[in-house]
Formats: sequence, C-alpha cells, structure tokens
Amino acid sequence: MKLPSSVIETFLRSHRESFCVDCLAQGLDMPAGQVSMVVRRLQDTLGFSVATGTCSHCRRQRSVIKAAAAG
Repeated sequence: MKLPSSVIETFLRSHRESFCVDCLAQGLDMPAGQVSMVVRRLQDTLGFSVATGTCSHCRRQRSVIKAAAAG
C-alpha cells in the first residue's frame, strides 16, 4: 500500500494542472484533511508550487498546488 503523500505526489507529477485540496481529495478518494496536510508539507518541497489560482477541475479561485515544470 502506497503512502498518501506518495500517491498525491505521483498524481500531481502525472497531471500538470493546478488542483485545490477538495478536488485532489475527491479525485483520489482520500479525506480532505489528509490531503491538506500533505499539501502543506509539499509547499516547502522543491518541485511543487502552492499559490492562489484557479483549480483546473472545479474552476474556483482558491489555493492550488501543482508540480513544477520539469526542466
């Protein structure tokens, strides 16, 4: 069984769009609180960007996370 952080990281690297916590939780069938904790940890990690923007899924203006473009 993969750890939630690994599942979320893999998903974000495979889907280059921006996602809010609610849409990530729904799409990955995980509790929003668990996703939120992982997102908070990833925001301080190289390779991920957290900012206010438009979620690619629900189109709402919120805090979103996305994987940084591979360089």
